[in-house]
Amino acid sequence: MGIRPTLGRATNRVEPASPQVALEDDFAETSRQVFSCRLGVAPWHHRLVNRIGATESRRKPVQKSAASSAKEKPRAKPAAKKPEVTKQPRAEVAAVSARPSRAERAGADERMRRIDDVCSAWAAIVAERMAADQQFAELYEAFRTRSSDVRGLFAWDALHAAEAHLSIVNAALARHIGDDGRADPRAILADLRWEQRKLAAAYAVNAFLAVLNQMSPRRAKWANLQEFDPRIAVLSLAHQTLGYALESLRVPEPGDLTERILAASQNENVWTDKHDSKDSQLSGACSAGAAFFRSLGASELTTAEEILALYTTRARTRTRG
Repeated sequence: MGIRPTLGRATNRVEPASPQVALEDDFAETSRQVFSCRLGVAPWHHRLVNRIGATESRRKPVQKSAASSAKEKPRAKPAAKKPEVTKQPRAEVAAVSARPSRAERAGADERMRRIDDVCSAWAAIVAERMAADQQFAELYEAFRTRSSDVRGLFAWDALHAAEAHLSIVNAALARHIGDDGRADPRAILADLRWEQRKLAAAYAVNAFLAVLNQMSPRRAKWANLQEFDPRIAVLSLAHQTLGYALESLRVPEPGDLTERILAASQNENVWTDKHDSKDSQLSGACSAGAAFFRSLGASELTTAEEILALYTTRARTRTRG
């Protein structure tokens, strides 16, 4: 039953419509709906409701219930993108041998051997030069404070030997180092060893010449018997001089050096000739020196001929100089 408004003065009371009027209204409404359906047009209130519903759905997001949100699984984080790898153009494949050939290995070994030889030669030269310089400086300071007795003679002899050692090292370096500062260390070391051999031969000959001059040619004993025995000074000086010879040959000095000097002086080859001439005395000193170096197990200066050749070569060189 519809509600029909009353005409006339304004009032807030709404009077109910009569049954006939309500029936007419229902019939009119039904006729409009049927007419609209025939024409294919939705009723106006349906279109309005649809439009309002669509607007509300756009404005208000759909609210999920607590239960549905609890059941919803957390979304997995998107995986990080892998960096793009730029494809390089493929190079031509070349055959590589598993190991160098035998000739290549032999060449490499030979080159490393030459490098080791050069480094070892330079190290030996530098060590020799520094040792000679330091020894000369120390002996010079000792000679400055020498005493006036026989100890001054020994100090002078030691200083002279140190100076000779330093001189042959410097001379060998000067002969081989050019103006550009380049030199072959192996040649320098070989020249230095040759000079040291000659120097050691000269020390041995001079030492045994002094010792043999104090001995009898018939018996290996001291000949002089005076109150002041010069044999002790001669033997001590020979001891010191032969120490220089061993140092030049890089042979360790034994503890019984004096006994070995006396044993070499009594060798049978020393007294085969009479020491009545300079040549015979020189030959006997060379034989004694060879016996001395053989007793120490040295590899050089073990024959009288070798010592004599080196001694005369050095003597001629010093005469020319």
